[in-house]
Amino acid sequence: MESKYMISNQGSGRTGTLKKKEPSSQRHERIYKNIRERICLLTYPPGTILSETELAAEFEVSRTPVRRVVQQLHFEGLVEIKNGVGTIVTDIDLKTFKDIYDFRMRLAELIGELSPAQVTDAQIETMEQLLARAKAIRNSPDIANYARINNDLLELLLDLIGSGPLRETSERLYYRVARIWYTFLPDLDWSKSVAAVEAEMTEILEAMRRNDVRAVGKVRSRYLHDILTRVSEYIGGN
Repeated sequence: MESKYMISNQGSGRTGTLKKKEPSSQRHERIYKNIRERICLLTYPPGTILSETELAAEFEVSRTPVRRVVQQLHFEGLVEIKNGVGTIVTDIDLKTFKDIYDFRMRLAELIGELSPAQVTDAQIETMEQLLARAKAIRNSPDIANYARINNDLLELLLDLIGSGPLRETSERLYYRVARIWYTFLPDLDWSKSVAAVEAEMTEILEAMRRNDVRAVGKVRSRYLHDILTRVSEYIGGN
């Protein structure tokens, strides 16, 4: 069912003071990532109608930059633009979900093959922090926090990819299906879901400490397969 999402001013960053003019590219990236995260975290669930006018008011810009962001989200399959209706957050069928996960597994295996980057101490420290964050929610179900941890894990893994096309495709496909996975979480065993993330991060961290980016990709591929298997088993049992 389509719903109308009323934009909140919370988190819009309004201070009432004069701001330094923001470069258009930086502004586009800020608005794009903000809206994309809301779609990913199901703040804007499938069927939500996004108002360009309300978004423009929230981000304190004209409708033109918002329209450009919407066009990018449309290209990435996150929204659909319907004449006479507006911009609608898309849903995704389970076959497409499976097809994209199968493709993501293949792409993950290429992380260590196509111009892999050198692992830095800062990246290792970031992974250690992510693992600590995952352990902290083990006994306190929080899907939004779980999603943000996974989003940050993706950003770290993208930094290890030297190939621009591989990095861009991996990022786009992640956000295309991540929100669908999160819709299943309330019906799955929370402790097992978090334990799987902890196990993946632990193995990736060990590989990063060895500067073995190829192993990082293989670990990622295996855990993507695990998620797909768990979702398939859940669907099959209902």
